[in-house]
Amino acid sequence: MKKLLPIVMVCLALAGKAQNYASDSARIEEHFRKTDHILNILREFRFQAYIQPEWQRADTAGAAGVQGGNFPAAANNRFILRRGRVKLSWQHEIVNKHGDSIKVGEFAFQFDASEKGFNALKDFYGRLIDPWTGWFSIQAGITVRPFGWESPASPMTYESPEFSRMNQTIMPNECELGETFIIESPRTFKPVYLRLDAGIVNGEGIGNTGTGQSSISTGAYQSAKDFVGRLMVGKVFKLNEDTKIKLAASGSYYYGSVLQTTNNVYEVVKNAETGLDTFKNVTVGTSDTAGRGKTDYHRQYAGAHLEVDFDYKLTASASATTAIRGEYIGGTQPGQASSSTVPLGAGTSSPVADLYIRKFQGYMVTITQGFHYKAGKQQMHSDLTFKVDYYDPNTQTGGTALTKGAGFSTTDLAYTTISGGFTITPVPYFKLMLWYDHPVNENSGIPGWGADYKKDNVLTLRTQFSLDSWWFDKKSTTNSNLISRTY
Repeated sequence: MKKLLPIVMVCLALAGKAQNYASDSARIEEHFRKTDHILNILREFRFQAYIQPEWQRADTAGAAGVQGGNFPAAANNRFILRRGRVKLSWQHEIVNKHGDSIKVGEFAFQFDASEKGFNALKDFYGRLIDPWTGWFSIQAGITVRPFGWESPASPMTYESPEFSRMNQTIMPNECELGETFIIESPRTFKPVYLRLDAGIVNGEGIGNTGTGQSSISTGAYQSAKDFVGRLMVGKVFKLNEDTKIKLAASGSYYYGSVLQTTNNVYEVVKNAETGLDTFKNVTVGTSDTAGRGKTDYHRQYAGAHLEVDFDYKLTASASATTAIRGEYIGGTQPGQASSSTVPLGAGTSSPVADLYIRKFQGYMVTITQGFHYKAGKQQMHSDLTFKVDYYDPNTQTGGTALTKGAGFSTTDLAYTTISGGFTITPVPYFKLMLWYDHPVNENSGIPGWGADYKKDNVLTLRTQFSLDSWWFDKKSTTNSNLISRTY
């Protein structure tokens, strides 16, 4: 019995340690389970940030233009921080009854800042997607206007430093406040990419300075709301293992109004005596503090865009992309004497500028030749881009018929801008862009704006530094690069 006692003691000790090991193992397993749950939640969040410091040189001091705004009166070159944006977004996915992972929720917050300070919110919205099919959703808050291709495009991935003169004029800020109903094909739908946006918005934009006011536009000043809609379709055709053709097209429509808040409204009419076009006061009602006699004037656009991308292999370690894109927009724009931009209120105050109603049209064509190759183990990208954009703010008359005596000004001049540049992305977080713009105004009857064209060419050298948390946990939620070109 004495000999068995040590053996029994050892067995009891080992059994106790085994129980401790089992308990420790359970605790470790529970710890890893909780950690994995936390990581899965964190993976639903995405952090993005980028800044665009740049140096620009114009032909002359004080040159006017749309490449980051007019130059200072005494300077023909400058350093500016064109954009500095930070975005935090979240999206939630579930597995439906078919075993497919579909996105059912989305939230985003983005703001913009520069050397001038905090500029404006760019995104602040939520989106709820039906969990049964993944096709239907409702989105509300501040987001980009779903109109055309260029206006909703991200400046982070855009081929040129700035949007066209037309888009900057008719939609001076790409963001709006409202609600949008969206029908979008989920990733699991392979035949074709489809997206329909139909939104109701204030129409005043976000962060625009009201005409004649010093504050920032932060709300609607009129009861009427604007409609903005777009239908997009895209398809990728795989010819072989190394060659793909991507097609994308869209049609857009904007229908809104601008309330008459001053006593004068001007439209282009034919002078019965001279037979020439002229701006004439056609005011129907008279604005007063009681709101009597006010009239809504149409703000109406229609546009279409088409894009073709060819992706093909060059060598075992290099490939290329040839992209051709065109966009056309035309319509009616209520503007001002000194600007084609829609006069806006400041806060809830009404705009104070007389209305000038103009018919406009414009287009842009972009051709980009991209190269993708490896330098050692590092994937690199470079682009050569050629762009032509045209904007005629007043299609009812032009050329030498544009005279001050008929009420016209430099606001009514048509511009053709020929531009091009080179971009290189050696690493994901850095991009270098060299770009040159050559704008040419039409020959008019306005003194100083005839054959003696203004010297307002601009050379831009831009550096872009960016960060995206998804680089560390790759998670693609787009059907392809048909909406936003990415590498």
